[in-house]
Amino acid sequence: MTTARTNTATQEAASRPGPGLAAGVLVDPGWLAGHGRQLTRLAPLRESGYRYLMQALAAQDNLAEALGVYGQLSDCLREQLGISPSPATRQLYQQLLAAT
Repeated sequence: MTTARTNTATQEAASRPGPGLAAGVLVDPGWLAGHGRQLTRLAPLRESGYRYLMQALAAQDNLAEALGVYGQLSDCLREQLGISPSPATRQLYQQLLAAT
């Protein structure tokens, strides 16, 4: 890949809402989604893991699945703690919803 193409790909990945670029190196969104799923299994009440997964899925153009992850989080928090997702998580949900 030429330098111009590499720079364009890096800029596109950096402009996406979420993972896709790590230390200046493009990362496979499928790999990121797998790690996001692992995060949600290990810490089911930690919203940051769900946001990470939602962003990784969105980077793969799997918006419906990303929105479904929000629903899973919302159900989990309501059942376990009687609360709703944080403003940061709701904002990401709204951004993804607007992209559909």
